[in-house]
Amino acid sequence: MKQQWQAQLDRAIALLEAGDIEGGLAKLADIRDSHTNDPILGLQLVNIYHELGHHDVALDILEGMEVRRAEWDDEIQGEMSVYRASLYIDLDRLQEAMDTLLPIKEVGTDDYRVYALLGELFLIEGLTEVAVRYFERAVELEPDNEEIQYLLGKLYAEQGENKRAIEKWQLLEGFEDESQILRERARLAARQGNFEEALALYERLAKDEGDAEVLYGAGMTAYQLDDWQRAVRYLARLIEADADYIVAYPLLAEALWKLGMREQAVAIYRQALSLRIEEERLLPGYLRFVIELRRWDEANEALARLRELDEEDPIYWYWQGRVAEAKGKVEEALAFYEQAMNGDEAVADAQERYQNLFRH
Repeated sequence: MKQQWQAQLDRAIALLEAGDIEGGLAKLADIRDSHTNDPILGLQLVNIYHELGHHDVALDILEGMEVRRAEWDDEIQGEMSVYRASLYIDLDRLQEAMDTLLPIKEVGTDDYRVYALLGELFLIEGLTEVAVRYFERAVELEPDNEEIQYLLGKLYAEQGENKRAIEKWQLLEGFEDESQILRERARLAARQGNFEEALALYERLAKDEGDAEVLYGAGMTAYQLDDWQRAVRYLARLIEADADYIVAYPLLAEALWKLGMREQAVAIYRQALSLRIEEERLLPGYLRFVIELRRWDEANEALARLRELDEEDPIYWYWQGRVAEAKGKVEEALAFYEQAMNGDEAVADAQERYQNLFRH
C-alpha cells in the first residue's frame, strides 16, 4: 500500500514542480481521499500543503490524524506537534503555538526545530533577547543549519554585537559571495562608519543587482566618503529605476552641488517636488539652493508651498527669515526669526542668525 501511495505522491509532486498547480492539487486530493490511515503519508501531505501555503488544509489533515495519535510512536507524535506549532505561527495563532511548544521543551527535547520555533515566536512578540537564546540553543543542536546561523548573525548585528554577527556569517558557505550575506555585511559596515568597506561591498552587489537598496547603499556610502561622482552615479541610477525613492533626491542634489553642477542640483529638487511626496522634507534643501542662487521667484514659490503645508510651522517662518536676510531686509528677517523661535522646539540656527543680525 505504501508503494502505491508513494508513486501517486511522486506524480503529484512532479505536476506541482512542472507548474501544473491545479493538476498537482487534484492528485493530492485523490491521495487524501484514498489513503487516510498512514501517518507517514499524512505528515508528507502536511509538509507539502504547508510549503504551498495551504495552511488550513495542512492543519485539517493534522486534525484528522489526531484521533489515532495514541496508536503511533513518539517520533510521529513529535512530528505532528512540530508541524502543528509551525502552522499555528503561520496562521497567527501564536498562543496556541506557544501552548504546543512549551510542554515539549519542558520535558526535554533535542529537536532543534522546537527551539527555532520558540525563537520565532518570541521574535514576533518583540522579545529579541529571549528569541536569541532559543536560536542559540537551536544552533547548538543543529550547527549545520545555515538559515538559523544567518538569522542569529542578523539579530546579533541588530543588537550591536557586530563581532559575533560576523563570526556567525563566516560559518556560512556563501560568506564571500552570497548576495544576502554581502548585504548584511555592507549594512553592518555602514552602521559602524566603515564606509570604505561598505562601499566596496555595495559595489560588488551593484554589478549584478540593481535594486533600490543596493543602489542607495552605494550612493549613500560614496556620499559619506565625499566621493561625489560615484554618489551621483549610483543615486542617479536609483531614481531612474525608482522615481518614488524620495530619500535619494536630497543626496543626489547635494552631490551635484558639491561638483559645481548647480542647475542640475536644483533640477533634481524640482523633479522630486513634482511628485508631491514628503515635500516638507525636500523644500528646505531646495530653498537653500535657490536662495544662494538668488532666484527669488522660485524661493517665493517654495515658501508658498511650505505655508500650504502648515503656516504655523516655525520652519516656514525660519525660511521666510532666510529669504529676507539674503535680500538684506534686516528688520523683516529679525521679525521672521522671532516668529520661528516662538515654537516649543529650536529651529535650525534661527537663534544664532537672529543674534548675529541684531548685533550688526
